[in-house]
Amino acid sequence: MGESTGVNCGPGTVLVGNVCVPDAATDPASSSGAEITSSGAGPGTEAATDESTGVDAETGSDPGTSTSSASGSTSAAGTTGAPISCPGDPGETIELQQTVLHDNPPNLPNWPVTTALTQVDFTNDGVHVEFAKLDGPERWPDIIPPDWEGPLQYTLGMALCIDGQWHASAAIQFWYGLEASGGNVAVDDQVAVNWYYDAARWGEMAGHQPATGETIGIFVVAGNARAVHEDTPLQSPVMERSDVVLVPMPDANGAMHSF
Repeated sequence: MGESTGVNCGPGTVLVGNVCVPDAATDPASSSGAEITSSGAGPGTEAATDESTGVDAETGSDPGTSTSSASGSTSAAGTTGAPISCPGDPGETIELQQTVLHDNPPNLPNWPVTTALTQVDFTNDGVHVEFAKLDGPERWPDIIPPDWEGPLQYTLGMALCIDGQWHASAAIQFWYGLEASGGNVAVDDQVAVNWYYDAARWGEMAGHQPATGETIGIFVVAGNARAVHEDTPLQSPVMERSDVVLVPMPDANGAMHSF
């Protein structure tokens, strides 16, 4: 056994390094195949590695690589698959023609841009926006959608960057005088659960919750654009809209952006 270490092992054990471990020849519990690592740790505490190949003896994988379950891709250790970005930075605008539009009038990207968002405020009650056509003598007119009892003035939409492509849908309906709607977008997966929750209507947007700091787009459309699949004066008498302004996704404390 070599020079004495001062450790005396009892019956059925042998000395490995300076640790007493079960003797495989006498202890049935050691027949599980667990191995002792070079650090002297007890059985089963660490998977053995074949030093000649660098391949994990239990999983058959190379410790120098890692597999991302989210993307299904394999990358070198220490690297992760970064999300594919979309054109545009916070404070800039993009056109609806750059987006894949969902559950809105098909020609909406070609409607005239007659107003610009001057403020986007994320609050605990929802999103508050300001724009020239919101109030005053030139404001967008009210309409009463079919089967509704009261009027709406405009529909607020969001654009999300998904796999390098902008997707957009105007889904949050506002009546004249409503200050904010849509809830706190950063709490309890609000966007994924209560804005775009149905893949049949919102496709790739369904179930997508943007992360804090992620660039998103906000825009407004005259009249009612939610679940409207034709360009009709019945739902939007003026058929006008704003550009899509890009802002960072807020945290639960909200944020205000002026333009």
